[in-house]
Amino acid sequence: MPPGNTQLQLEPDFPARGTLAQVEAQLLGRTNKAYPPVWLSLSVPKNSDEIPSFIDAALEAKTVLEVSSQPALWGNRLRHENAELIISGGQDLEVATDEKHAADLTQAHLLQLLSSLGHEGIEFYFLKVKRALEEFQIAGAFAALEAARQEGHIAHLGLWVAGPALAVLPVWQFHDAFEVVLLNNEARTTLATLATERRVGVVVHGDDRPTGATWLAPVNSAKEIREAVSVQVATP
Repeated sequence: MPPGNTQLQLEPDFPARGTLAQVEAQLLGRTNKAYPPVWLSLSVPKNSDEIPSFIDAALEAKTVLEVSSQPALWGNRLRHENAELIISGGQDLEVATDEKHAADLTQAHLLQLLSSLGHEGIEFYFLKVKRALEEFQIAGAFAALEAARQEGHIAHLGLWVAGPALAVLPVWQFHDAFEVVLLNNEARTTLATLATERRVGVVVHGDDRPTGATWLAPVNSAKEIREAVSVQVATP
């Protein structure tokens, strides 16, 4: 390589060797779309004065942003930005008494989040499941989410395994609509085979960057964002 040129070297935990562009070109499951290897889950900085620089750093990262924690707060800064966003829902499905009730709860929550964010559509909606649900609760949620997808409010549907993997497994086994699954490393051990069989993209959340999967990194400062998405630049 000629003097003065730089070469990108991936940190050891990245899922593949080569340039960052090569890693980013990998398709994610059934989305049939390439995404960056590191996504960001936004939490409010301890110092509110840091929020503007925090949002600026998140946008500069040019990656997928999970904004479920404070959608109204993030919406004030993101509503005019062409960012790929994640929101999650489904936590209230357990109180649904029939399929229509489950659909109404899901639709109302989605519309509330979209209104808070100031966006007509988002990239990913993750159905967050902590334990086994009744079949009518799942069916109602899917009906609402599929309608939202047909209307352009959701690009891709994912499952967020927020509880014991074996408890959530039936939701996934009997419903094949998910294009992506979001889980921790422990649940990944249990569900990796099913993800491979169904060609479902795997996103791992947690403090440590996983090997061989997209990472949803928790961040609450501009420094943490830069550290999460950084690559080493070496000059020969």
